[in-house]
Amino acid sequence: MSRLLSFLLALSLTTFSFAQDPEPQRLTLESIFASPTFYGDGFNGGRWADEGPVVTYIANGAEGSELVSYNLETDEQTTLIGGLTAPDTGQPFQIEGYAYTADGTKALLYTDSERVWRLNTKGYYYVYDVEAGTLTPLGDRDKGFQMFAKFCADGSYAAFVRDRNLFAVDLSTMEEIQLTSDGADGGIINGTSDWVYEEEFGLRDAWRWSPTGHQIAFLQLDESATRDFAMADLRGQYPDMVEFRYPKAGETNSEIRAGVIDVPSGDTRFFDTGTWKAGGDSLEYLPQMGWTPSIDGTHYVWMFRLNRDQTALDVLYGDPSTMAVDTILEERSDVWIDAETGFSDLDVGQITYLDDEDHFVWVSETDGYRHIYLYRNTGELVRQITSGEWDITDFHGTDGKDVFFTATIESPTERQLYRFPLKPKRNSQPERITEGAGWHNVNPSADLRYYIDQYSNVTSPATVSLHRMNGDLVTVLEANDRLKNTLAEYALPTPEFTTVPAADGTPLNAMLIKPSDFDPNREYPLLMFVYGGPGSQTVRNSWGGQRQLWHTMLAENHDILVATVDNRGTGARGNAFKTITYKQLGVVEAEDQIAAAQHMAEQSFVDADRIGIWGWSYGGFMTLNAMLMGDGPETFAAGVSVAPVTDWRQYDTIYTERFMSTPQKNPDGYRVGSPITYADRLADDQELLIVHGDLDDNVHFQNAIQMANALIDANKQFDFFVYPGRNHGIYGGTARINLYTKMTNFWLDAFDIEVPEMAMVE
Repeated sequence: MSRLLSFLLALSLTTFSFAQDPEPQRLTLESIFASPTFYGDGFNGGRWADEGPVVTYIANGAEGSELVSYNLETDEQTTLIGGLTAPDTGQPFQIEGYAYTADGTKALLYTDSERVWRLNTKGYYYVYDVEAGTLTPLGDRDKGFQMFAKFCADGSYAAFVRDRNLFAVDLSTMEEIQLTSDGADGGIINGTSDWVYEEEFGLRDAWRWSPTGHQIAFLQLDESATRDFAMADLRGQYPDMVEFRYPKAGETNSEIRAGVIDVPSGDTRFFDTGTWKAGGDSLEYLPQMGWTPSIDGTHYVWMFRLNRDQTALDVLYGDPSTMAVDTILEERSDVWIDAETGFSDLDVGQITYLDDEDHFVWVSETDGYRHIYLYRNTGELVRQITSGEWDITDFHGTDGKDVFFTATIESPTERQLYRFPLKPKRNSQPERITEGAGWHNVNPSADLRYYIDQYSNVTSPATVSLHRMNGDLVTVLEANDRLKNTLAEYALPTPEFTTVPAADGTPLNAMLIKPSDFDPNREYPLLMFVYGGPGSQTVRNSWGGQRQLWHTMLAENHDILVATVDNRGTGARGNAFKTITYKQLGVVEAEDQIAAAQHMAEQSFVDADRIGIWGWSYGGFMTLNAMLMGDGPETFAAGVSVAPVTDWRQYDTIYTERFMSTPQKNPDGYRVGSPITYADRLADDQELLIVHGDLDDNVHFQNAIQMANALIDANKQFDFFVYPGRNHGIYGGTARINLYTKMTNFWLDAFDIEVPEMAMVE
């Protein structure tokens, strides 16, 4: 008996020892790209209510969906709308979007949506009567999809866009009123935008109800003078052609103007903004618009206006009673001005009207860094509120005493929440609210009493928590413990943050992943990952998801060092650092990537003969330039270029000309920055793989074809791979794991890394 007990005790101790120190799991392509192993648990945050820590969110189920009110502090949840059946289809109603009237008696519900380029912005809307519990279609489905439906201020009308025209519905009779009739494919667009405005200005919903009354302000575009771009889906027996208007650099844009419709009368008038069929390019774009608060009894239509080079930004006020247009604010620059786009490092709203109905906050880089300024609604500057050698990335609002914003004060690689006096004293300093080094994505409540913090760092995926506005933790909403526990089983190395010199000696932020058993006395191959585009960042103290895991897999399983460097031209380090690439995209950035690689090659643990580089989109463009320009052929042994721009003349007007002006004004810049120019410099011992989806509506497959053609003309050997039917993201089905398997095998071959037969990457 005692022997058996001793044996069982020894067995339990042995088992306990193994449980305490298990063999770490190994990352695989399957676990990263083809399984839910590393899926995080997100928090369904929904939409803030007007007051308190209350959000509303959509809970989906097989038998329809529910709209739920959720008090984040008390954990109390209440179903507001649910169990609906669409009366015109007989199917359970899946709520995809919602909006209430101001008095809360009706809700506009959105369902059965479909994608328009990037987002699902077309679908069908229904009016839900809160008291009666009834659901009524806003329009007849047979007439087509509806877009961007909204209630007017008093809830008596709803309006929407269909087939490029604006419609209104009198909710007392459900009578549909057509407000515009000239919308047509390849011609006039009312209340929404064309491809390039959507892609580069983030402008999709291009109409607004007036704050009072029944007027609609809207943008109208005319794309009839722009050119079609055609793509062929070759997966069927005959090609299926996809055509859309895509103005390329230097070519004609859509005309644009802003108008106002009086819904009851149908009267439509347009402001003279100088942008409509006026010729020239001094007044070209209207990227944003809305209504002002009451200013001396009038609600004006505010508009941003840019010249074609995007170096001159005006804020216009249009008077809907007289249609007069006044310029109330002007900004001018020798380089581009970032107007509100929702892209790059400009996440913040550029203009925010305050609740006092007397002031607005304006975000500007006029002093060299992005800061906030206080103006009267009439356009008079009151004061610059923040200053310093750091950038604001989000303005969250003011409680009348302080302003709240996210900024890069701690480091360009971090995002933290701060408060600062609305009326600062001479020695006032920003007060940091968030805790923990890393990346805080902050979402404040409507009353600025609470905020939701989605926080991650380079070693830990996001934790979502509720805080009071002073930073005090209320509750953790999603700890993401399952993913964190999974990651703990892999014992992954911690990426190291460092700096490397740019071509001109400027310190550049960099991040390096080494294998956990790194030996400083050994030489390792080095893979550099690059994006490098204007205002971007890849060196971030935030969780990097699948790409970071893949880079870590290369380090852990195959002893490949992986580095990423933010070259000059990237964001969060001031305007001068960002705009040094003006009119010469691809040149300075390539010089810096080459210089960074050469610096790394001097380290004793890097094998200078085995340095590679890869990137996607702008990073694909950078990969080609870094391999081919200057010392690139002697520096990089191999490269993978995914979905690259290869000639900026092939890209769209708004993005390209923001940084390059037009090809007519800057022909040398376009030539010098194109990797096609340097195709003959690909060295015989360099290995190159170009990858592209042939239905890429953003960076057209044409770019890869023209690069391949130039390489063939120069009699250079390279690899080329096409993903049929895939767009810029190259996803769907097994496309992602197929791509990353291909790239993994490419790097193992390029770096001459032997893999045991049983462990071959498949």
